[in-house]
Amino acid sequence: MLALALSALLAASTLTPATLEKRASHYVLQEYERVGRRAPQEDAHLTAAARHLAREALHDSPSGAVELLALTEAVSDAGGSDPSPRSYVVRAWVREHSLGTLMDRKDLNEEPATHMGVGAAVEGERASLVVLLADRKASLKPFPRTFDKPGGQSLCGELARPLRWPEVYVTLPDGRVERPALTRETGPSFCTRLFFPTKGRYTVEIIGRGAGGPEVAALFLVDVGSSHQRGQHEHVVEPTTEETTRPAVLARINALRQAHGLKPLVLDDTLNAVAQAYSERMAREGFFAHVAPDGEDLRRRLTSAGAHYRTAGENLGQAAGPLAAHFGIEHSPGHRGNLLGSQFERAGIGVAFQKLEGRDQAILTEVFTSSGQPTPDGEPEDPLEEAYRTLAAHRGALGLPPLKRNPVLEAIAMGHARRALELDQPRVELPGAKVHDRVFQALEQARSASVDFYVAESPSLLPNSRSLGDRKNTQVGVGAVRGDSRTYGKGQYWMVVIYAATR
Repeated sequence: MLALALSALLAASTLTPATLEKRASHYVLQEYERVGRRAPQEDAHLTAAARHLAREALHDSPSGAVELLALTEAVSDAGGSDPSPRSYVVRAWVREHSLGTLMDRKDLNEEPATHMGVGAAVEGERASLVVLLADRKASLKPFPRTFDKPGGQSLCGELARPLRWPEVYVTLPDGRVERPALTRETGPSFCTRLFFPTKGRYTVEIIGRGAGGPEVAALFLVDVGSSHQRGQHEHVVEPTTEETTRPAVLARINALRQAHGLKPLVLDDTLNAVAQAYSERMAREGFFAHVAPDGEDLRRRLTSAGAHYRTAGENLGQAAGPLAAHFGIEHSPGHRGNLLGSQFERAGIGVAFQKLEGRDQAILTEVFTSSGQPTPDGEPEDPLEEAYRTLAAHRGALGLPPLKRNPVLEAIAMGHARRALELDQPRVELPGAKVHDRVFQALEQARSASVDFYVAESPSLLPNSRSLGDRKNTQVGVGAVRGDSRTYGKGQYWMVVIYAATR
């Protein structure tokens, strides 16, 4: 019996970090090949970040996933810029168990990934494994992550297809957001000059436009000051009460809106109460979702509070502090759409603080509304006509010629909207439903196509978009389906707008 126990111990101790990483990487590649997806390639930046996170996971980080701010720090310090790689964290008291737990997962291959990094750390017989998977949207030339003193340097890169129209934004240490001009732009390739005028931490974002609208293609942090060393940052002081959280978060929201030429939002006492009550309810009842377990959604919460609004939106975030939670919100495409909603005028912010497995956690709720009365529960006589009128008004305000309504595009848009509602996934790309392929197959004269997707209370709330303002687009088709969603609540319109430029 003693010999068997000794043999097992020796076998476990031969699992060095390098061996764990090699076997874990092999398993990840196998899982992608098993379902016929293209396997991601190993990336040095993601590997370095994964190893750093694995060392932290031995003592501090919970199993599951890494919160976005910590993930961004690790990837940035390693020289990478993937904005939100999927992360998988496994900790075990026995080394071989960490590998076994990872190999029990069958969800690693559910989403495409072009690059990956695997890191392992051991201490005695304890071990941790971290897997990072990224679908890379941009490639950047090497750029320093630390500067000893204020200064500037050129940044160059290239967006990955199908993203276009690069934009660069820099968030300064005081929360202000600047948009430096591009010094060169050739298709997806670009260069710009970044300036860091004071000491502190900066966030650099590269935005690209795709079929689903703008998205963060690259993201990294820059620390300026001689005291900053790689991996050692001056963390932002987090608010610790709801009273101090509101102005701090609102300042970040309005700084981003100002950089995009939008009017600032103002805090509303009723919306603050709605947001605060919902954060506290999620903390108290142990859930995190836009729709509560009893079916209560944002519309019901606003109506119960007596709020008057035309349209509304909601962002939820959770992290070690409210500003870290908002960091995750800012860099999530859907949440960012609410932050930059031109129709919104008022905001409410709520936060609940709690301990989770001995760690601090803040649950942040952000509510946005535009003025007016709630949209009636009844469906308009012709939702499609209302949507087309709204798009025509936006187009006319831009001084552009009207778009021609195309029944082929309309049929494709309607089918995609129905399928998305059925799956509860408001995405341009759905399993077995490639919108762009269908457009080019059905419309021979189509030269290019773009797609917008919205979930809103009324077709009249379709916002302006880059595709709508693209002079090359000449035809349009709209699909609008009203239905109930577990994620977005009852009676929402799921709307797909397809634009085409024809020969």
